[in-house]
Amino acid sequence: MKNLRSLVILPFLLLGACAQNTMQIGTDLEVCCPGEYSSYSNYRLDVIDMPLFLRGYAVTEFEQAFQEKGLARNDQAADLRVVLSYNHINLDAAQEDIDPFARVEAMTTQLRYIAEIQIEMFDVRTDEVVWAGAVSRIHQVTPGEYMHQDAARVAFRQAFRSVLASYPALDPDAS
Repeated sequence: MKNLRSLVILPFLLLGACAQNTMQIGTDLEVCCPGEYSSYSNYRLDVIDMPLFLRGYAVTEFEQAFQEKGLARNDQAADLRVVLSYNHINLDAAQEDIDPFARVEAMTTQLRYIAEIQIEMFDVRTDEVVWAGAVSRIHQVTPGEYMHQDAARVAFRQAFRSVLASYPALDPDAS
């Protein structure tokens, strides 16, 4: 599955190579609208395999974008379980064993990878997926570069709003 995803993403890598210095994050809608969304008002959030430095602001920006849809986070009494999973997809087979988040002074290798946050929403009663999407960005990191977190926050907020655009907003008069 990862090989297929890499093959599908390869044309986007070639198109996006000239835009490596921007903070644009791509979005992908995978499952939309099989559920009765008006029955969801509270969500629980689970985060899987996300690096700590990314977790803090990525989760904050997701929560803000999702709350704009009218839902409130309530980990104890939720109608919807939201799972944010981080996936790291190397674009160079020789780099499979390199951790891109470990800062090694002697590293001289330029890293090429796709960082993806998969978003899956499950109905708590049935455990069925009712919505899924992803945000991702191709990275080409040279030694000594670091994450520009302020710019990344804005880019994440825009990406989460974009991918969640198809998620129906909760009608405040429906309760």
